[in-house]
Amino acid sequence: MISIIIPTYRNPEYLDLCLFSAIDQQYNKNEIIVAVDGFIEESQEVLDKYKKDIKILDLGENQGMQMALNLAVMNATNEKIFIVNDDNVFCKDFDLEIEQEFGEEIVLTVNQIEPTGPGIFNFPVKDLGRNPKEFKYKEFIKYEKSIRENTLSPEGGIFPFAMYKKYYMAVGGFDMMYQSPFICDWDFFLKLELIGLDFVRTKNTHLYHFGSTATKNGNEGEKFKATEEPAAQLFNYKWGMPPQIFENNSHAPRGSMIKGIKF
Repeated sequence: MISIIIPTYRNPEYLDLCLFSAIDQQYNKNEIIVAVDGFIEESQEVLDKYKKDIKILDLGENQGMQMALNLAVMNATNEKIFIVNDDNVFCKDFDLEIEQEFGEEIVLTVNQIEPTGPGIFNFPVKDLGRNPKEFKYKEFIKYEKSIRENTLSPEGGIFPFAMYKKYYMAVGGFDMMYQSPFICDWDFFLKLELIGLDFVRTKNTHLYHFGSTATKNGNEGEKFKATEEPAAQLFNYKWGMPPQIFENNSHAPRGSMIKGIKF
């Protein structure tokens, strides 16, 4: 069994589809924790719809993705955790496939299908909808099964990912000193590599990803952008290198990050 952890922030339409697909497509009845990072009233209708199948962690006010994830992982009851975005859509029997590919000392990145690209992570590209209203759910389920074992699987180390809770806790989770939701994950995966974890990517599981919706929307998008420079300065101070080194390394900036970077 897996504890599925979904942080959410003012994204009810995407969260609705995310939760529907998680419950609809899971092979086992897993623990699903939704960490609501403020403005719970905007998502209350969606949460009420699925309340029999999920656990709700209300942070009260907006405290950031890092806090939401750290608290959710602390409250997870299973030893295996699977962290996803609220704009992901789950595929058929995703949990069964993840369990089969799970390893003791690995971070398992779950492949994604994205509507545009290819980006630096070389995810499969298939436009099945740019938002929940136009999303082709049945077509996605069928298409995802057709590309299993045919997807290139470079090293992992990006969202969404699965791992053992004990290793998440061992490195202290996400560093809450960062305000940027992007740079903090580079920091987190570097810490995991330092304790000896390997990074791999799934072959038989693909979630659909609409694409960082919370960081693109109007004022919220501008707020996220404003956090990037101070977060980059903190990262540089902490690790002795700028985070841009990962952006410029198109072959998996996380996963073999330390081994693949020349200092």
